[in-house]
Amino acid sequence: MASTYLVLKSLHIVAAVLMVGNVTVTGVWATFYFRWRKDADFRLAARAILWTDLIFTFLGGAALTITGILMARQAGMPILETPWIRRSALLLAISTLLWLTILLPDQWRMERLDPSRDEFLKAVFTRWSVVGWGSTILLFVAMWSMVLKW
Repeated sequence: MASTYLVLKSLHIVAAVLMVGNVTVTGVWATFYFRWRKDADFRLAARAILWTDLIFTFLGGAALTITGILMARQAGMPILETPWIRRSALLLAISTLLWLTILLPDQWRMERLDPSRDEFLKAVFTRWSVVGWGSTILLFVAMWSMVLKW
């Protein structure tokens, strides 16, 4: 039982690193690439964002959720009655909701947008960045809550 828990914990940590690392690094390099959009087709960056989000954010988030639930059950911790688990799960849920309702649709728009519509691209990218960084902060707070059991 202890070895199963340690495997789940290891997978949980790897999933958190993949997911949170991906959203953080994506926000940074997308900002640089957006600044160079006059010299390069930003749609390529938006396409890369879509694919890395589907691979690392979705799979990392799914693995994070599944391993977290399995570890809590194995340890006999009630998820909704354990404050730091409840808080972290809520922050992950809010971040996921923002990703599904705002970030993914904006990524899709940026990937398909005609480069000549720069003002619209600027507006979509700005919203994507503000919501994305807000969502990323929620994920960091969730990790902080998990690590400190706060």
